[in-house]
Amino acid sequence: MSEDNSMLWGGRFATGPSAEMIRLTGSIDVDLALLECDARATKAHARVLVAAGLLDEADLGPIDTALDTLVEEWRKDELVPHPADEDVHSLVERELTDRLGDLGARIHAGRSRNDLVAQDLRLWCRDAAGDLLEDLAGLVETIAGRAEEHADTLMPGFTHLQPAQPVTVGFHLLAHGFALARDLDRMSTARDIADVGVLGAGALAGTTLPLDPSIGARELGCEGLFDNAMHAVSDRDFACDLVYATATLGVHLSRMAEEIVLWTSPLLGFARLPEEWSTGSSMMPQKRNPDMAELVRGRAAGPIGELTSLLTLLKGLPLAYARDLQEDKAVVFRAVERARGCLAGMTAMVGGLIFDEARLAGAAALGGSWATDVAELLVARGLPFREAHEVAGRLVAAVEDSGEELAPEVLASHHDLLQASDLARLAPARSVAARASHGGPAPARVKEQVGRLRRRVLQLRQA
Repeated sequence: MSEDNSMLWGGRFATGPSAEMIRLTGSIDVDLALLECDARATKAHARVLVAAGLLDEADLGPIDTALDTLVEEWRKDELVPHPADEDVHSLVERELTDRLGDLGARIHAGRSRNDLVAQDLRLWCRDAAGDLLEDLAGLVETIAGRAEEHADTLMPGFTHLQPAQPVTVGFHLLAHGFALARDLDRMSTARDIADVGVLGAGALAGTTLPLDPSIGARELGCEGLFDNAMHAVSDRDFACDLVYATATLGVHLSRMAEEIVLWTSPLLGFARLPEEWSTGSSMMPQKRNPDMAELVRGRAAGPIGELTSLLTLLKGLPLAYARDLQEDKAVVFRAVERARGCLAGMTAMVGGLIFDEARLAGAAALGGSWATDVAELLVARGLPFREAHEVAGRLVAAVEDSGEELAPEVLASHHDLLQASDLARLAPARSVAARASHGGPAPARVKEQVGRLRRRVLQLRQA
């Protein structure tokens, strides 16, 4: 190759691009992360070429060996891109040609960088979604285990961040667990949507060569095969789906992180993080900061912005391929990297939380958390709910005005249907046990929910 037309498309030009043009338009620093996927796609394409009679069966061994060596060098950071390598695809083709001569130069027949990059990114997204699924399943299993451990541990449930009704730590953790279970579904869907073979679409309109794209799809383990070549090279919906899944996951992790920040504040004192998942202050010796939780909360912003960036990138593109699509990979890579880091941190924090059960139980009785129980007790004895609500409200006001805890005689004095002995029924533990409706916080229901959550994970892993 001569230095002035060594680009893959150099034959059309009398001179090569300027060094500044290469620097400004190259993507090798980003898309080198696709090298392993590119090697897999190239192996698959080689088999398509063999079936079409454009390569010999005996050529596959040297091609596979060269690609395996290339991947190994990349993993060891021994691979140095050439100045003419615009992207990972040109690097792989150049290396194959340098190592295999004419055989390497034949490998791109019937293939474009347009369908190749689409295939590489699909493979990467499919693998990434699978990795995220496994990470997420680990967090859900950790939550299920802690929920089972604390099925009876009382705590206040909140609405508007005000004490509302007594619940349990297990019940509260499971609320997060089932949100994350929906993320499992979204991540599984993103993996399946990416699982399509698009090699053979060419630049946008296929090829005149007798290539069978189903061979390449089968070699890559893809369940689906593209329907329309132009759509195949221009579609990035699968990338959007993956980034959307990480964005929604980030929101759920952020909400959980926010509660860890609140619970571990000495003002509440509901829980402590172990020392290995806490940090200190450079100035205030007493501080024990939940930095990992705060970072999970902060990093949730990234995938939301990246999803917006990716959708904005795509919204105005004419069909088929445009160089704008070069910018999609960095967005996807960042979103996945952040999500995996946040999952690792959250799994460790949830697994290590030390709950102050006495303080939680005390807080479960604060703020008139028995008021709904009083109203429902009256309803069960025949009083219309709106009247029962009024009675319970007046009772709460009377207790607040007195500054005393609810006494049996005060309870009985507020309505003929109430008795002094009813006070025992209003204790947080009794209240929680009575809330045995479907999906409720009664310990038996919590254990049922733990079982359902674990089955969701098991079903996903067996799929």
